[in-house]
Amino acid sequence: MDSLLQMNKFEVMDLPGMNTLAFLVERDLDAYNQGYAFLSLEKLRSVEVQEAGQIKKIFNVLIEDPEDEDDIVLLTLTDKKAFLSTGILDKDGFRTQATNVPLSYGSIFNVEGIEYRDVAYTPDMKRNFSIIDSQTGEEVKPSLYRDENGEVKGRCKIMPNRPYIVLEVKVTEEAMARHIMMEQEAEAEESII
Repeated sequence: MDSLLQMNKFEVMDLPGMNTLAFLVERDLDAYNQGYAFLSLEKLRSVEVQEAGQIKKIFNVLIEDPEDEDDIVLLTLTDKKAFLSTGILDKDGFRTQATNVPLSYGSIFNVEGIEYRDVAYTPDMKRNFSIIDSQTGEEVKPSLYRDENGEVKGRCKIMPNRPYIVLEVKVTEEAMARHIMMEQEAEAEESII
């Protein structure tokens, strides 16, 4: 009997003073066709287990097709640095490698008072970036509201004298046009076969 939910999992070992976060990169052509971001980031939750003074983090990703590959972004925080890496998760496991994910990152350090950043969401409540508090490793969760056009927006609260890391996945219009053309060619080849 097949299980209703299929999962791929991977593990990361954190040494003392390290905190690794994982993000799934999702693609949504329907959202893009409606004028929203093509790519979005979903922070993955982990199960943590202590092993010999280290923390083993186990991440699970729900899969629809066992043959699909998922792009994963890892952000490892230490008290002095942050390390960013990408990889592929498939039925054979997780491999750290360079991917074609158009990922950019930066930092925010606000000195004067509390600052708010407004962000857009896709209709299915996804966003193409994540703001991480580098001291706690927690994602800054936006407060949701509807703008004057009725679209769902979020407002992130950035505290003063605290370092944040921003991860963003963003595709250029030229890259999207190439992607759509490649998908149409693949569909045309499949219909011939």
